[in-house]
Amino acid sequence: MASDTSKVKLGPCKVTFDVGGTSPIVFETTQGGVVLTYEMTTREVVVDQFGTTPIREIITGRSATLAVPFAEYDVAKIAKVIPGSTLVTDATDPTKQRVDVDASQIIDLIDFAKEVRIEPLSSAATANDTVTLYKAAPTTNLNYTYSYDNELITNVTFKGYPDANGLLIGIGDPDAEA
Repeated sequence: MASDTSKVKLGPCKVTFDVGGTSPIVFETTQGGVVLTYEMTTREVVVDQFGTTPIREIITGRSATLAVPFAEYDVAKIAKVIPGSTLVTDATDPTKQRVDVDASQIIDLIDFAKEVRIEPLSSAATANDTVTLYKAAPTTNLNYTYSYDNELITNVTFKGYPDANGLLIGIGDPDAEA
């Protein structure tokens, strides 16, 4: 059997949060690779007559996460991916900005969930290489190492939730119609 090496994919991608929104956030500069994880949980069905041998297995859940190690230090983008944060812009000098994170709030992440799309940047990539999390909320971990041999990486992880139609993830052309 011959291998189809044209189907072997690699390379960087861009990630867009709030696809179709009024101000989508695009992450195009990453370091260490964007990692998509899709997992299923299952339950084996057993009956006494077969001991511990499963007679079938049922999918009980699915999850999807997307880890984006964002390499640009951009406080406006950081503010949009830290739920409960506020971007403060100086009234007289708009180049002075700060992100304030309020620790006194109880945050429901579903309120921040929006569509997230991964698009490979390869010149050979097509719309069929796109991956969509239909509804995903960001969580952000900052672990900055200030040294001459490290970049400041903002680690944003998007956790997928089912949308209104129960869809979690789409792999392939987002414009394909049934």
